[in-house]
Amino acid sequence: MRRLTRGRVLAVALAGVVVLAALGWAAARQIRSPAQVAAGTAAPQPSLITAPVERRTLSTEVIVRGTVRYGSPQAVVLPTSGLKTGSELVSRGPRRGARLREGSVALSVSGRPVFVLQGAEPAHRDLGPGARGPDVLQLERALARMGFPAGAKDGRYDGATAAALAALYRRKGWTPFGATDAQSDQLRSAEAAADGARDALLQTRLALRTAARGATPAEVNQARVDVVTAKDALDAAALAVIAAQVRIDAANDARARALDAERTAGVGSQRDVSAADAEVATRRAGLNVAVDAQADAQRRLDQAPAETTPSERESLRAALRQASDAVGVARASLAAAEAAGAAARAAGPAAAEQARADERTAERDARVAAAELRRARRSVETARSQARLSRARVKILTWRTDTTVEQQIVGSAQAAAQRTRADVSRLALRAGIQLPADEVLFFPALPLRVDSVKAKRGDPVSGRVMTVSNSRLAIDSSLSLGDAKLVRPGMPVQIEEQDLGVKITGTVRQVADKPGTNAVDPARIYLEISPKNAPPVLVGASVKLAIAVKNTRGSVLAVPVSALSVVADGTSRVQRDLGGGRTRFITVVPGLAAAGLVEVRPVGAKLRRGHLVVVGAGGAAAPAAGAAPPPATTATGAVSPPTSSTGTTATPSATSKANGP
Repeated sequence: MRRLTRGRVLAVALAGVVVLAALGWAAARQIRSPAQVAAGTAAPQPSLITAPVERRTLSTEVIVRGTVRYGSPQAVVLPTSGLKTGSELVSRGPRRGARLREGSVALSVSGRPVFVLQGAEPAHRDLGPGARGPDVLQLERALARMGFPAGAKDGRYDGATAAALAALYRRKGWTPFGATDAQSDQLRSAEAAADGARDALLQTRLALRTAARGATPAEVNQARVDVVTAKDALDAAALAVIAAQVRIDAANDARARALDAERTAGVGSQRDVSAADAEVATRRAGLNVAVDAQADAQRRLDQAPAETTPSERESLRAALRQASDAVGVARASLAAAEAAGAAARAAGPAAAEQARADERTAERDARVAAAELRRARRSVETARSQARLSRARVKILTWRTDTTVEQQIVGSAQAAAQRTRADVSRLALRAGIQLPADEVLFFPALPLRVDSVKAKRGDPVSGRVMTVSNSRLAIDSSLSLGDAKLVRPGMPVQIEEQDLGVKITGTVRQVADKPGTNAVDPARIYLEISPKNAPPVLVGASVKLAIAVKNTRGSVLAVPVSALSVVADGTSRVQRDLGGGRTRFITVVPGLAAAGLVEVRPVGAKLRRGHLVVVGAGGAAAPAAGAAPPPATTATGAVSPPTSSTGTTATPSATSKANGP
């Protein structure tokens, strides 16, 4: 038992010794001398910061952004026509964005079209039979281009010109402008009378021939049937007179109703406009209150004391945001009220114009009905004459063969036919097809695009009706006052739109001579760029413009600006890395600087593309004897230019001029 206890004691003692030895070894591993600590925490061996010498073309650029639009805007003013009286109102206004080609109808005025044709001479007068001049010549050429032969292109308005013009109107779905309603009625009545006289002449000649050879029983029976037919035609003509009179009465009633509707529209329009104006005033007052609340919230935020807690400051910001939102809502409400007011103002003239249109329609219907009444009355006379001729023919057929009367009747009918045809010729000459000055717009180049619309439906025609531009594109931009001194017309421009993947070139077309023109900021100068081969998809896009104001005109040696240093005698140099910790200073002549690089020309030593030059170091190895200290690295990691022994900062001979997009 004692032996067992003694063995256990020895084992425990031996284990304790082992543990103590292990603890001593571990403690010894943790104990280090100050020299060992310093060696373990020292920075790694520093090395030079270098950059390769490049060969490239350097370009100093002014970079701005611009908006693409269609170019060469032109205001369009509709001329006046001496053929029309009274005020002219727009029936269908131009459509913004519409593409106008030769023969297009740009708008309609008082129910009449306004055609677009190509020609250098603007429309300034009405054209009609007998007119001569260059405006007639360009009209003839335009009609011929569109496939309407206008006869000889001699600048003389003749029958062929009138026929081609009438064909253009009819193909586009319009009635050519020719005779007035009264002239048209007279011409139609004269043509009807001429037709009747011609028929009468043919019948009298037939009667003369029949009388000369003798009538058969069938011809006598047919003549008697013709008498009955002529009597029926006379009765129908009498009924047509009554129907025309009824239509005249109905048209007069419609005109009276249109006058009442016009007066009612005027009263209703004034009421609606007054209500809309009151709503606009209310909304404007609400906007003023919201703007004052926003200004008050901004003032409370700006004047918050320094000890304001973050939560209180956030509350002030929240109050400012709410006030800003309220301003937005108030502005939207005001805009809606103003739009409603504009709609109310537009609705009244539109309703009045519709009533006037109805009135004009009723007047036209009344004139047409009056013309039909006159025609019906003439038809009555013609039917009576026809009935007399039919009865006379029956008598002739039943008389013995003696053609004296028939010959007299033929002579009388022939004289009547000649007289009526002369009337038709005279009236047709007076009622020729004409081109009013306000129904055509001549432009030197087509097609055109409608950029903005001034004349709306129901507006009176006065001043500018629209603005058009050609299909070429232009870019509007602006420059700061300093950049404007560097940019000149004709300079090349790189144009880029990243989202559309478009990269094209262009040139500077215009630099304004004073700030604030063309609706740019009063502190900036307007700039216009002419792009080359610009796709229409760019219209309205914001593009990046890089204007090369200066370049090296070819590839040159270039190094980073931070690689240059200046010594006491004013010369510039770079420090070339020869490898193995060795460097060499090379004297250079600096040139144009751009994009962080500067052009250098070595003096007395070789410097080629791919050589490494020192741009900085974090405690570099000792430089060559007599060398200036290396450039220092700033806290942000950027390398600052080295200084000479006199303390001046090394800079290139030219600096880069660039504006951010």
